Amino acid sequence: MAIRYYPKSKIKVGKLTNGTEFTLNGKPYSGPYYETFDGKFFTGKNPIFGNNDELKKQDIYYNSPYLNYKSIPQGLRSRLANQNKDFIIDQNSNSIFKNSPTSYFPNPLQEDYTKGYITRYFTKKINTPGYVIEISPEEYVKISNGTVTYNISHWITQEIFWKLTGPLNQVRVSQYDIRAGIIDTNKRLVETADKTFLGIKDFIGEDYSKFARPTK
Repeated sequence: MAIRYYPKSKIKVGKLTNGTEFTLNGKPYSGPYYETFDGKFFTGKNPIFGNNDELKKQDIYYNSPYLNYKSIPQGLRSRLANQNKDFIIDQNSNSIFKNSPTSYFPNPLQEDYTKGYITRYFTKKINTPGYVIEISPEEYVKISNGTVTYNISHWITQEIFWKLTGPLNQVRVSQYDIRAGIIDTNKRLVETADKTFLGIKDFIGEDYSKFARPTK
């Protein structure tokens, strides 16, 4: 995207987000961003160093498993009650509950890179061919245990081993030593899962090196 010009006094640069504040093309965004005077947000450390893709602010209530119904503004109460089917409002307990899984963006830790992999978790409605949602390990456990606030009989889950380290592509070190690459390993596992969990391949979108730290 073309470089934008803003006077220094009109932008706040060098900010970072961990994936819970903004979305980019409908998916959680983590990384550097900057803010403009008119309340907009763009990728990159500043208008010169970055792609300048506009970010969308996530609803501050989006990742809350439940909220006190009386503690939020009346306008938001009405919107949740009348327009947003992702929430259930219990008038008796004055609480708002999630009516569907919460989207999650993994953030591998150093211990994961030391281990060399993470496990990613996904869910989707049984009666739909696609529309996969990545969920947190905690929500995956809750779905498995039946302790979520939505009807788990409508949802199916899938977990996938996700390689983080090693060579980016398969390497033949010697006649008998072939080391699996990050891309071919993750691609193989995703394509296998897609046979029974249709839509996961489209969700990944060929980004098989996501989160990778390649080594030789």
